[in-house]
Amino acid sequence: MKTATLSTLAGLLGIAACLSSCSMIHEDLEPCPSGVDLEFVYDYNIQRADMFNDHVGSVTVYVFDSNGRYLTSKEESNSAAGSPLASPLYRMHLDLAPGTYSFIALAHQKSLDECHSAPGAKYRRSPLSPSASNMEDLLVTLDREEGRVNHEGVSLDTLWHGMSRQPLVVRDMEEASQTISLMRDTKNLTVSLHNLDNPADISLDDFDVKITSANGLLGHDNSVLPDETLTYTPYASWATEFGSDGSRTDILERTPHYALSFNRLVHYPSASDNAANALLTITNRKNGKEVARINLPDCLAQGRGAFEYINYSPQEFLDREHDYKLDFFIKGDSWQYVDLSISVLSWAKRIQKVEL
Repeated sequence: MKTATLSTLAGLLGIAACLSSCSMIHEDLEPCPSGVDLEFVYDYNIQRADMFNDHVGSVTVYVFDSNGRYLTSKEESNSAAGSPLASPLYRMHLDLAPGTYSFIALAHQKSLDECHSAPGAKYRRSPLSPSASNMEDLLVTLDREEGRVNHEGVSLDTLWHGMSRQPLVVRDMEEASQTISLMRDTKNLTVSLHNLDNPADISLDDFDVKITSANGLLGHDNSVLPDETLTYTPYASWATEFGSDGSRTDILERTPHYALSFNRLVHYPSASDNAANALLTITNRKNGKEVARINLPDCLAQGRGAFEYINYSPQEFLDREHDYKLDFFIKGDSWQYVDLSISVLSWAKRIQKVEL
């Protein structure tokens, strides 16, 4: 009698297990986890802190199979109706069949439609066709007009890039997940000019400030691909004035400022590649003389000195930092030294002209 009871109980437990199995269809049961959940982090920055939820407002994921063929894409964005990306719990869910996949993520501060409908130069993504396009076909091109980036008075839309570190295997009846780390490509620089001979004898309209760089084409892996040389000019400019009594009635010093926004910088350290580096040039409009011609990546990379204990390479520092300030001190028609400042720690370094 006891044996029969145990046998009956085991049978009932087996039936219950079958009924609760994911292979059974029942309206009252929760569906089994499936597909992929993608998490995004933006901690590849100088602060070394995840700022994804605070900075990123839209992310698009491109899905590729085990052979690198494009399959599909999905965009999710914050909007007036809600801000899902602002939640620390945000994950993008993809319903994918069992298989092996790789992902590329491109992100902005707002949706792609909003970016493209606003003024200024835009990052354009190459169109992809399912099963016909490969991963290498995903390119990002910055707008230009005969080699000039037309900012139309606004900074560039911030672009982030991220991709799978390794392929992800998705199995039937299992939920898979992967974390994608983003890197910011868009950089900002403010250039300020100071006259050492006569601090008040300098005007905003006296100078042309520009950056030239062949950095307007990005590959699927975020590498800077061969491209024509682009010219970036200030999207904003202004002057600050200081008077003897704190007012502007008796100007003792005037400082012009120029704000520039540009794409990812690459540091080419060897002499043979020096011509490939981005250049910052400052020209005096009144006499046509070149006040400064600076190897911009080499100059800005000196900011890594604020983090000697980490020992950043020049390229890693340039990719982590995005906000710079250069104060040029001019004597006659040439700069004597420049103060480099970065976005954290109120750190600054004085660079003498002979060092560059």
